[in-house]
Amino acid sequence: MSQNINKLIVINFCSRFHLYIHVYALLLGSRGLSLLQISTIESVVIATLFLMEVQTGVIADRIPRRWSVTASLFLMMSAEALFLFSRSYPLYLLVAVFTGTGFAFASGAVESLIYDSLPADNRDAEMKRVMGRYGSIGQIAFFLSPIVGSFIIGDMAPERFNIAIALTVLALFVGVAVSLTLHEPQALHTKRQTNSLSILRQGWRELYHNPPMQRLALMTIFTATFTGALVTTYAAFYMSKHNLSPLAIALALSIGSLLAAVTQHSAYRIERWLGKRWSLLLLTLLPGISYLVLAFSTAPYLIWFIIVWMYATNDTRVPLISAYQNALISSENRATTLSLVNMFLNIFVAVMGPIYATLGTINFAFAFIAMGLVILFAGITLRVEPLPGKAKM
Repeated sequence: MSQNINKLIVINFCSRFHLYIHVYALLLGSRGLSLLQISTIESVVIATLFLMEVQTGVIADRIPRRWSVTASLFLMMSAEALFLFSRSYPLYLLVAVFTGTGFAFASGAVESLIYDSLPADNRDAEMKRVMGRYGSIGQIAFFLSPIVGSFIIGDMAPERFNIAIALTVLALFVGVAVSLTLHEPQALHTKRQTNSLSILRQGWRELYHNPPMQRLALMTIFTATFTGALVTTYAAFYMSKHNLSPLAIALALSIGSLLAAVTQHSAYRIERWLGKRWSLLLLTLLPGISYLVLAFSTAPYLIWFIIVWMYATNDTRVPLISAYQNALISSENRATTLSLVNMFLNIFVAVMGPIYATLGTINFAFAFIAMGLVILFAGITLRVEPLPGKAKM
């Protein structure tokens, strides 16, 4: 099933090849939206994720997971196509609903499909490497897309934005086409349940009877790095406020994403050097420290450097956490269990996002200080040493 993994990596590249993401907030701002409205759009994406997370996870455990991947890409492609013609705040909110539903379909299904496509005899170790590759190719897409996009968008004339959005739709269409060639791991055909309530109960039991999974989930939730908000909203406005050009903004995202491809691909090596406990603690606290440093920085190119650093390191722990979580799940209804964890994560992000945005409208430094302190406090108080192993049900 290695072809499955390679195809999913290609799909991840297509789904993250957004040619205007580095100036997304500036585009909406030029169309008359405030920072709070832009943040609200992001919150609607997260709220939709919360509302759809469990249902889509159950669907992924009932039908072939490859169809969930296809549904995810199709919905995201539809959202981009709608965004191309949107010019009002309500339409942007509808785009957010489509996008959030698309993310929800991919949330548990992709990770579960990767895990179940790995050889059973060395699955837990391989998961760290494969998720590192999967995450790094997404970062490479983020590296390339702002560079290509900056040449297309140029002086940010409306018609140039339309070209960039249309090409983003095309990239997602390629992802849809590749997803149609995915294969379902054979072992799942005999194990798959058809009763949605039974699947949901099994997912809840996985969490209720699995204290290591609970601790790992709590730490993951309350130390959320808000990298998505940093990429799409805060960084662009903050750098623009400090007189950095659109090209400098694009380069920050590109270089940071390229470095993130390296750090995520090398996450398992950091674990080898420091061990599970210290590598996870370091990679959890580092974003919090970075937010605090950013809050007290005033020199434009120092700010640029810190933001590049944050792009590069904020999500380095993701491949490790993915491997730890999957190793702690004993049920074949893996997508549902992961979706339950992501549901609680989305609640936290949906609640805290507008709070941080409100602080940011007063002063960006206040938002960064709040983010940093929450991450540091939660990371220290909820620190865990994950012990991969199947829970006894």
